[in-house]
Amino acid sequence: MDRDIRPRLRYLVLYLLPCIHVPFVAAAADGPDAEVQQFRLDELEASLPTMQPGTEHDYFAGLLANRTGHIEESIRLLNEVLPAIRGSQPLRAEVALEALADDYNKSFRYFDAARTYDDLLTHFAAQVDRRHLQGTKDDAGVVRLLRDAPPQSISGPGAVRLKTVRNAIGSLNTELTVNGVREAWLLDTGANQSAVSGSFARRLGLTPLPGYGQTTAGITGVENRLQVAIVPTMQLGGATLHNVVVLILDDANLKVEMGKEAYQINAIIGYPVFQALGVITFLQGGWLESGDTTRRHAGGARMFMKLLMPVIECGVAGTDLPFALDTGATGSNFSIRYYERFRTQDRAWTKSETKSFGAGGIRRRVTYLQPRVSLKVGDRTATLERVPVFRTKMGSDIDELYGNLGQDLVAKFESFTLDFANMTFSLGAPLP
Repeated sequence: MDRDIRPRLRYLVLYLLPCIHVPFVAAAADGPDAEVQQFRLDELEASLPTMQPGTEHDYFAGLLANRTGHIEESIRLLNEVLPAIRGSQPLRAEVALEALADDYNKSFRYFDAARTYDDLLTHFAAQVDRRHLQGTKDDAGVVRLLRDAPPQSISGPGAVRLKTVRNAIGSLNTELTVNGVREAWLLDTGANQSAVSGSFARRLGLTPLPGYGQTTAGITGVENRLQVAIVPTMQLGGATLHNVVVLILDDANLKVEMGKEAYQINAIIGYPVFQALGVITFLQGGWLESGDTTRRHAGGARMFMKLLMPVIECGVAGTDLPFALDTGATGSNFSIRYYERFRTQDRAWTKSETKSFGAGGIRRRVTYLQPRVSLKVGDRTATLERVPVFRTKMGSDIDELYGNLGQDLVAKFESFTLDFANMTFSLGAPLP
């Protein structure tokens, strides 16, 4: 099942076209502002040595550090430049504040993240594109609920080896015992946060934090309420995580409608847990490994972060391009940016219709199908077949990237590894 036929939730990138807020920057057609906006981070990295030392250099260095996982460096640089650009360059100040709030969120400094979002919305809301302002408010609202929550931590650096199985919608589950309750948890590196259904939260005995947040849900775009809770302890093999944040959503918002059938998701492991593990490997034989047993591969592709979502560089027709990575999606799809770049180079594309099933009903979109495309991923080459290509903007971060890569990217390899320590993504040996 393709990613776009799943319920639309802002904080959960799985089962949907991504809904992460895309900051608006009124940038020139080229230059470092455009390189940031269009996620041309290799070009930005090459531009930095040519800049004179000072505020502009440190602003772009701070944004690059945010995208490349150097969180403390990003916090230092952005805090240093913000006083100088707040009055003179409000567009850049808005981008810097969002990146800084993201830095604090990733380092579990929720009070600082909430304070930074309040600054952004109080003083720079006019700089946020109106199409994404509500998304920024939603992001800020969730962090405010966590303002006084304890930080997530990990102890017992033992080996992690978890059995994984395919569920009815083609994604990977593992069984975990949390608060004495054994249940299947969906493993999704593309989910911005871990989440549970309302009924499962009650089974776990979770007490929601005071207040409500909201998220854009369903293909109708309706704002639905959510709550937030803290799981005090979560055991994953030899690793113990403490103070894991979970979003609590109505059961209906975690139910995947597929025509006459439906699949209820009760629990999801999201990016912050994987980030804590550092390096994770998924084996086609049905295992997730981390810690001492992780199988590292040196020939990987570069990986970046777009807020709480991994982005990897893949070579297409000799050029490295950024794609979102969502291991919870069974199929890949390409964006309007890909369409505009490659449509004239491949006459074999055929028109198709994509049906989106979700809580809001059914939405049909006209797309193209690319019969076959080769992606260079580090020192490996993955071949995808019959990939949908969107020819219009979706109003989400997929417009800024070249598409979203799902399980079909890794299906023909014995393993794949996400290394959040070195920010690389790699594929294992090809399957026979």
